[in-house]
Amino acid sequence: MTELRVSWEHTFPDDGSKLIVHSNWISNTPATQAYLEALIARVAEMESAPHCVFEKRKAVAPRSLPPDLGTFTSAEFWEVAQKLHLQTTPSLAAARLVLVEGMRPTKAARQLNTSPQALTNTLRKIRTQRASSARLEGPPSTS
Repeated sequence: MTELRVSWEHTFPDDGSKLIVHSNWISNTPATQAYLEALIARVAEMESAPHCVFEKRKAVAPRSLPPDLGTFTSAEFWEVAQKLHLQTTPSLAAARLVLVEGMRPTKAARQLNTSPQALTNTLRKIRTQRASSARLEGPPSTS
C-alpha cells in the first residue's frame, strides 16, 4: 500500500488570507497516484497557483481498532449516557466521536482536550451498559 500526502497552501492576493489543506490518501492503485499528480499539475497551471507539496511513501498498517467504532446511533449513545447519569464532559463528547462517528480514540481525546484515561473510563462504562442491556433484553423474538 502507498500513502499519498498532498499539502496545499494558497495566499489570496486580495486580503493576504491563507487557505491550507492537508490530505492523505492510502491506495494500492497507480490510478490514484496518477489522479493526484494530474490534479497537482492543473493547480500549478493556475494563475497565482498555490504552493503544493506531494509526498509518496509506504503506508503504515493501521493498528487494530475496537470492533464497536461507529456502531452506535446518536440516539442510542445519548440514551445509554442518560441511563448512566453521565455528566456532559469532554470525555463524554470524545466517547460520542468514537462510538457514533467512528473516530480513533486517541484522536478524539486529543481533539477534545481530554486525557486518554478519562476517555477509556467513559468508553468502558458505556460499553458495559450496552452489553448489560443487550443481555437483559435477550434474543429478538421471532413472532
